[in-house]
Amino acid sequence: MESELGGDCLGHKRVDPEGGSSGGNVREGKNGLHSSSMEMEDDEDWEPEPNPLDLYRECWIESYGCHGISFEDETERPPMRNTDGPIISNSCAPMSTMQVLYVKVTRITESLQWPLHVYGVIAVRDSMDHKRNFLFRRSRDQCQALASLQDAVLELTGPSRAVLLIDPHAFEIDLKVRGGESSSEDKTLSYNAFIYNNIAHWSKASYARTEVVPDQNSTIEVRFAHLAEAVEATIEVIVVSGSRDFKARFTARTASIDEDMVLLDSYGEKVDVTDNGKVVLKRRIVTVDERGKLLLGVEAAESNGVVVQNQIKLTPRSALRSQGYFELGFSRLRLTVAWSLLP
Repeated sequence: MESELGGDCLGHKRVDPEGGSSGGNVREGKNGLHSSSMEMEDDEDWEPEPNPLDLYRECWIESYGCHGISFEDETERPPMRNTDGPIISNSCAPMSTMQVLYVKVTRITESLQWPLHVYGVIAVRDSMDHKRNFLFRRSRDQCQALASLQDAVLELTGPSRAVLLIDPHAFEIDLKVRGGESSSEDKTLSYNAFIYNNIAHWSKASYARTEVVPDQNSTIEVRFAHLAEAVEATIEVIVVSGSRDFKARFTARTASIDEDMVLLDSYGEKVDVTDNGKVVLKRRIVTVDERGKLLLGVEAAESNGVVVQNQIKLTPRSALRSQGYFELGFSRLRLTVAWSLLP
C-alpha cells in the first residue's frame, strides 16, 4: 500500500523545515489536482487521476477491510496505557510520534465566499489498529465559522491518543462548507489525502514540517512535528480556587520544536468549566521528547480584566504524573500531566 500511495504520487507540494519545497515539476490537471508534467505530455491521452482520498480508501479496504473493520471506524485505543502500571512491559519505550500543530485554510476560489461554515473530518491512522484518529470532526449542525483568511485556523480536538510513526501515515481531509438549509446547497472545501513517509525521515532529531494540500476549491495547510523518542502526556487542568468566570488560551510546546499547540482558545468567551472544576480542553494529548521539556502556557483574564500570562516547565517521565500550578491572581489552576511510554 505504501508504494502505491507514496507522497510523490499524490503530487502535493511539500515544504521542508528549511523552507524549501519538493515534489517535482507539477501542474494543474482538469480535476484541480496536481499531476506530474512527465505524465501529462500527451494531453489527448490524459485521463483524470483518481482523487487521492478515494485511492487511499480503496487501498485501505483491500488491505484491512477483510479484518471486520470499517474505513470510518474510530480508534479504540485509549491514552495513558502505561501511566499507572503496576508493571510496565519491556516492549514499552519512547517512540517516534506525530504532533499536529495546526490546520488552516490558506486559499479559497471564487466558488466559495467568506465566512465559511465548515464541517466534516480530518483524521490520521497508525499501525496500532489502522483506525481513524480524529483531529477534527464536526457534523453539519455543528459547523465551525471561519470569518476570513486571517482567521481560518480549524479548531482541532484530537488526537485521542499519541500518533505513532511506525509506517507511512495518511492524512485524510474531508471538509464541506454549509451553504443553506439543504445539504444539496453545500460545497466541498477539501476532499483529499496525503502520505507522510516518516520512514525516510527516521532520525534522532525532532523537526516540524508543513504540507500544502491544494484542491479544486481551496488550499489547506497542515503543520506537524516529527518527534523522535517521545513519550505521551495527557493534560488535565482544574480550577482549585478563585473565579471560574474567565476567558483563556491554553497552549503546549516542546523545547525541541518551540511552536505552540493550542489546547483551548475560548476566543473571548467564558471558559467551559465542569461542576468539579475541570477546564474542558479541546485537546489534551501531547507527545514530548523523552529528554526534552514540556512547556504549558496560559493567557487568561476575567471579564474586562487585565490579561495574565503564566507558564510552567515540566520534565518528561516514563510513567505516573507531574503537577504544577498557574497562579492567575483571580484563580489558581492545578495542572496534572499523566505520562506514558508507548505503544
